[in-house]
Amino acid sequence: MRKGDGVFALICIGLSLWLILESLRLDYTSGFTPGPGFQPFWLGIILGTLALFMLVDVVRSKGYEKNQKPRLPGKHSLFRLASIMLILAALVYIMPYSGFVLAVFLFVSAILFLLEGVGFLKSICYGVMFSGVIFFVFRYLMEVDLPRGWLGL
Repeated sequence: MRKGDGVFALICIGLSLWLILESLRLDYTSGFTPGPGFQPFWLGIILGTLALFMLVDVVRSKGYEKNQKPRLPGKHSLFRLASIMLILAALVYIMPYSGFVLAVFLFVSAILFLLEGVGFLKSICYGVMFSGVIFFVFRYLMEVDLPRGWLGL
């Protein structure tokens, strides 16, 4: 695991250097506001700093995990992950027909009831509340139309 962390840290350092060099080609400021080079420059700085911390951590704990077995997720975790992926695939499949609001309601309710063990009525209430909040935020606050289904929602 530590070898993979070290490789990932080196890749992130390379990516951060590339971001910084490419951002220097753009204007850092535009009048009194940040220019197009502002965000990639600071993103490169932050990514490079975090990657250096990760690399230092890998180097400092070099011999710590030599005798440990590689940890893989158990069967229960893999089952939960597969279940979430199947429910998500069903969400994507039914969204054009049912609309966004109904699909999100079914998704949240199914996850809570089937995987989290929340009661049936409670999971339906949470599904209604979550899809209602999503509908309100996107439709009225952000004025974005969500995909509509046969119910018109």
